[in-house]
Amino acid sequence: MNTYSVDIVVSDGNGQILCSQPFDEFRYGTKSIEIQKVMYGKELLDLLVDELNVIRYSENGKLILGVILQSDINRTAMQLLGRIAEAIIVRNCNRDCIVNQSYFSIARKKRAKKKTADKFFALGTGLNYTKNNYPKYYNPSDTQRDIVWINSEGELALMKNQDKYSTTAAKIAGLQIKATKNGIKYVLPDILQGRYDVPIIYFDIENDYQKILSKVYKEAHIDLEYDIIHPNAVDPQGYDEFLHYVDLVYAMVDGRLSPEDLIIGASNYNDILIKNALLSTTLSNIDMPNRIVI
Repeated sequence: MNTYSVDIVVSDGNGQILCSQPFDEFRYGTKSIEIQKVMYGKELLDLLVDELNVIRYSENGKLILGVILQSDINRTAMQLLGRIAEAIIVRNCNRDCIVNQSYFSIARKKRAKKKTADKFFALGTGLNYTKNNYPKYYNPSDTQRDIVWINSEGELALMKNQDKYSTTAAKIAGLQIKATKNGIKYVLPDILQGRYDVPIIYFDIENDYQKILSKVYKEAHIDLEYDIIHPNAVDPQGYDEFLHYVDLVYAMVDGRLSPEDLIIGASNYNDILIKNALLSTTLSNIDMPNRIVI
């Protein structure tokens, strides 16, 4: 009797197998970093370079990761993943009017008509695009809003029942983005303390979203259906993309993977287009502190 197996295989241009893993193990178990970097590395690199501006060339020609490496590697990874989640939402809102309408409605706490949502586009308060094009709204230290919406006249979208924009009275519509493996520890306390004025989009890595909702209702008798939203309910593809990057980010933060490893194939390391893009980013942010060579 013949037996068969289904494997995921990475091979080079000559057909030589570089690495492989059984499909079921890759899908349900611990995924091979080597396979993941081939499948998702380039897309992650694009986000880290273009949107987050945390990868660049150092003076000695090495690619470096420009983040503050904390003693708790988990917190470092979670902060970076939160920013990646922010970038994914903003990018997908500005590519897909249906996704934009859904997130825009959540941010305003009011169902928005498509013609209204189409007048506004998403901005990440900590993203590179906002810094370069809308510096007035660039605020990576904003403790409330990771994402806001703006129209062609430069006016921010407001929450429901706000008739006129006022810097002192109106509540600006926005979203707070959270990403963690332990929402009970890192997200639940903020919810119970009522820390945020805007809805939370929670990227749960260990599938504890429902557990948080149940715990809040049990402890505070509060229904958070419209205050903390799972991204899978709005943009399943965006959430799935985020999950693809989790292992790669952890591997970069703990030193198992370097930024160069995200560029597949040794010949691509010197690719002139990639090099010029990264060099341009480096020169435009030459004063960035806390650069860490991995």
